[in-house]
Amino acid sequence: MNFLIKGLSFCIIFFIGCSDIKNNNENDETELLRLLDEDSATGLDGFDDGGLVNIEYDTGLELFGLSRTLGDTLNYGEGYRVRYGRRILNRDRTVEFTIEGDTALGIINYNLNGTFVVQVRDTSTMDIIDSMGFSKDFSSLMTRKIKFVRTVNQNNPNGYFWRISAMTPLVGFSGDKVSLSSLNIFSVNASADSINGITVEDGNLLFALNSSEIGDLLLDRDNLPTFDAFQHIMLNIAVENNGPEYALDSVGVGEWVMNRYGRSQYQRGRKKLNDKGIGVDEIGNDNIHAGLWRVHGPGLGQESRIFRSFFSIIDLATIFTEDGGYNCYTISIPYKVTRPN
Repeated sequence: MNFLIKGLSFCIIFFIGCSDIKNNNENDETELLRLLDEDSATGLDGFDDGGLVNIEYDTGLELFGLSRTLGDTLNYGEGYRVRYGRRILNRDRTVEFTIEGDTALGIINYNLNGTFVVQVRDTSTMDIIDSMGFSKDFSSLMTRKIKFVRTVNQNNPNGYFWRISAMTPLVGFSGDKVSLSSLNIFSVNASADSINGITVEDGNLLFALNSSEIGDLLLDRDNLPTFDAFQHIMLNIAVENNGPEYALDSVGVGEWVMNRYGRSQYQRGRKKLNDKGIGVDEIGNDNIHAGLWRVHGPGLGQESRIFRSFFSIIDLATIFTEDGGYNCYTISIPYKVTRPN
C-alpha cells in the first residue's frame, strides 16, 4: 500500500512539474514574440515598394543638405523609360523557438505573396506603352535567426527578463537564377585636382559578409552597423547569375542590384547600383555592382535611429519580359544612423 501511495505521489509531482515547464515555456514564447514585434531592427517594414515607383526614390526620410534632380523614371533604352515595383499582398510569419536555460533561438520564416508591376512610357509623348507594361504574381520565402538571452531581474514578477542579443541577416529568394556572393561597405575618400577633377576612392571597410556565412552570421543587437547622417558610403556587391541572362545593352549586364532602405511604408527609399564600369564601378560586367550612397538622417528631432536595408538582386528578364518569371534575391541588414555632433 505504501509503495502504491509513493508511486502515485511521484506521478502527481512529475505531471505537475511537466505542466509548470510547459506553462513557463508558453509564457517565455509569448514574451519572445512580443520582443520580436516591438524591435525596430527586425521585421519587413520598408521592404514593400507599394506598387509602381521610380528606379530611385525617397519617401519620408530626412534628406537635409541633399540636393538631387528628381526624374520621373530612368532611361533603359532609346526613347523608353520604365517604372516598376512590387506590392506585397500577404505575408505569413511562422516562428519556431528552442529554449535552453538562459538562451533561446528563434527561427523566423516569412511567406510573401504579391504583385510585381512594370510600366513603360514613350519619352517623346510620355504616353504609357501598354504592350510593354504588365503585372505578374510572385511569392518569396524569407528567413532569419534571432538569439535571445535571459537575465536575472528580481524586480520582474518572473525573476528574469528576456532581450534580443543578436540576429542573422534576413535572407529571401524567389527562383534560383540570381544570388549574392559578398557584400562590402566602405567609407569614402574624395580628392580633387585640376587634371582629374574629383576622384572618389573606397576608404575603411565598415561592414562585410560573404555567402558562406550569411545563415550563421549573428549581428550584435547592441553593436549594429552605424553610419553618420549624410555621410557618403560605397556599396560593393558581388553577385552570381546562373542565366540565361537578359541584357539590355552592349555591356551585357543581366541583373540590377538595388538597396531598399527604411522603417515603414512612410519612410523608405531605393538606390540603384551599377555594373557598367562607370562612376565608382571599376570594371563593366564583372558581376560586381557598386554605388555611392549618401546616408539619410535619423529623422527630425531624433539623434539616433535604427533602419533596415534590403539589398535586392533581380534579373532583367523579370523586369522586361512578362513571361520571364520572377527571380530575385534579397538580404536585409539592420543599421543605425546617428546625427554627428
